[in-house]
Amino acid sequence: MDALKKYKLVAFAISMIFFLWMPALSAQQNANNALAEAQQWLAEGKHHKAFKAFQFYAQEKQNPLAQFTLALFYQEGWGVERDEVVACQWYGKAAKGEIPAANHFFAQCLQEGIHQSVDYVAAIHWYQQAANLGHTISLCAIADLYMRGSGVVKNPQKALVYCQQAASSGSIPAQLKVGHFYLNGEAAIRDPQQAAVWFGYAAEKNSLEAYYYLGVINLNALNDQSHALYWFEMAAGQGYLPAYYQTARLYFNAPLSEETGMPTADNLAKSYLWLSTAKQQSEPENELNDTLSMLEKVEQVMPKSWKEDLDQKVSQHLLEFH
Repeated sequence: MDALKKYKLVAFAISMIFFLWMPALSAQQNANNALAEAQQWLAEGKHHKAFKAFQFYAQEKQNPLAQFTLALFYQEGWGVERDEVVACQWYGKAAKGEIPAANHFFAQCLQEGIHQSVDYVAAIHWYQQAANLGHTISLCAIADLYMRGSGVVKNPQKALVYCQQAASSGSIPAQLKVGHFYLNGEAAIRDPQQAAVWFGYAAEKNSLEAYYYLGVINLNALNDQSHALYWFEMAAGQGYLPAYYQTARLYFNAPLSEETGMPTADNLAKSYLWLSTAKQQSEPENELNDTLSMLEKVEQVMPKSWKEDLDQKVSQHLLEFH
């Protein structure tokens, strides 16, 4: 993502915070106008001017929104030298002003020991504060600590309870997290069918990652290649990189025609399409070698007259999604 797009996304996030906080800021109209102007500079990539404005209101006016944004400047290195320690210090100040994302990022700082010694107890406190303010995915950060036993007694079941609270609220990242817990977590909680349930919730909201892992579950746990292919191709069709190889492999290994003993025309064309797409991407070496080997075999039996049209489809797909 180029820098200007990133600025615009951050500016949009800040604008949402302004919207939520507008009643509290109505008595500070001048400050609000100034920060709105600084936000516009940020969106336009005028980071030096924006930084000066946010710095003034963060330091002199103790404005929590400005403090949070100043932390982002130092975290990402927007027009200033990147400094995670300073970023954490500003996240801490903003967290006291009840900025939900600041609470979460400050908890990360404490968990990772960036600006002070690791403090898991304090990290859990600030994650919980973030969740209380509506940043529900923070509950899954607490879940991670219980899953690993970092600063708390290891308790996979308790981890599930925490993250499922966020997942039940409709958070896609939380639903994915719960899915991964059930799919790859401790043996005591591992349950591929429950994983499929939670990935299914995320898939209903068009999560490409969820599509992919539903493919993994159908292929490896349920031994259902037809449904596995459906989910892999759903993800691959929208540019999800890991799904290219899996989709191509299933088409390549599809049953042969009973009449000809050869791949069906559709499976042969789809094999070529997805193998050609997969080879363009940065794959693990073993997958890339396997992709090239399968593609060579496909090209030996595929009519040469198909190639131009299929190559054009591959190019169109790559241009649209990459």
